Amino acid sequence: MNTYFMDLEFLCDEDFAYEDEIIAICLLAEDDHYELTSFVRPYDEAFEVSPYCTTLTGITREDLLSKPCFDELYEVMIDNTSEDDIIYVWGNVDLEAIYKNSIEIAGELEFNIVDFQDEFVQFCNLSFRPSLKKVYEVLTDDSELIHHDVRNDTVMLRTIYNIFHADKKAVMRKVKGRLV
Repeated sequence: MNTYFMDLEFLCDEDFAYEDEIIAICLLAEDDHYELTSFVRPYDEAFEVSPYCTTLTGITREDLLSKPCFDELYEVMIDNTSEDDIIYVWGNVDLEAIYKNSIEIAGELEFNIVDFQDEFVQFCNLSFRPSLKKVYEVLTDDSELIHHDVRNDTVMLRTIYNIFHADKKAVMRKVKGRLV
């Protein structure tokens, strides 16, 4: 069994993230034996990337034009993971997007995906769902990584996971003192 971490970015504007339109994916193995990082071309050829989305993610329409669609990258994911592997995401948006796409492509969820944010919130007994970047900054005192960069977000998730599993009680004390 291998452990992976994944983040997705979506088309968005100031008011809404279009969770049906994945525009970037990063899948990192815990031990660095595998990485898939790619922009994703939306299926609709007339797609637009809003100025807001570009400001948030750094992704432009031109970045996506020659990239594979999600179904092609899905096959790459299937070929490089096994059904007993676990893929961790931060938050239910990415989890639901993979679930929905897996159902559309294969008719079933072909991955074992876990929302690590849920586990983190429950263990730390938080009454809210903190952002990935905020938790990362609290645990590492590093504010240099750029949020909404698909690879950086995946690295943040993997780092949080490793710190958390190294000493859950210390993480809970640190988070309680700085997140609430």
